[in-house]
Amino acid sequence: MAQIVDLTWQELEIASGNSLIITEPGLGLLLRLSVLTGIIDTSATAKRTTGVVQALYQLREWAAAAQATVNAGQSIGERLAAFPPASNGTAVNGFVMSSGQIIVRTPLATTGIVGASN
Repeated sequence: MAQIVDLTWQELEIASGNSLIITEPGLGLLLRLSVLTGIIDTSATAKRTTGVVQALYQLREWAAAAQATVNAGQSIGERLAAFPPASNGTAVNGFVMSSGQIIVRTPLATTGIVGASN
C-alpha cells in the first residue's frame, strides 16, 4: 500500500460523527465552527466570541480518530503518525490537563506540509 501522509476533509468529518461540520458552498470548503463549539452567534461581533482553544482541541481529537481509521491494515512505515495519542493528567478541581501533539514533516519550501509517518 502507499504511504499515508495526510487525511482528507471527508475522513475528518466522518471521524467527527457530524455530516454538517464541513460544507462546500461553492467557494471552497467551509468549516462550521458552531458545530465544533456549540456556539451559534450570527451577530456582527461573532468573530469576537471565544472558543478557539475548544475548536482546535476538538479538531485535533477528530484528526487522531480519523488517523486511526485510515491506518487500519497499513504496514509500519506506511501509517500516518501526525496525531499521536493525547496525554492526560490527573483530575484536579474538576479539570484534567490534556496535551496533544500534531507532528508534521515540513519542507524547506513554504508549501507541501504533510504529516509524519511511522
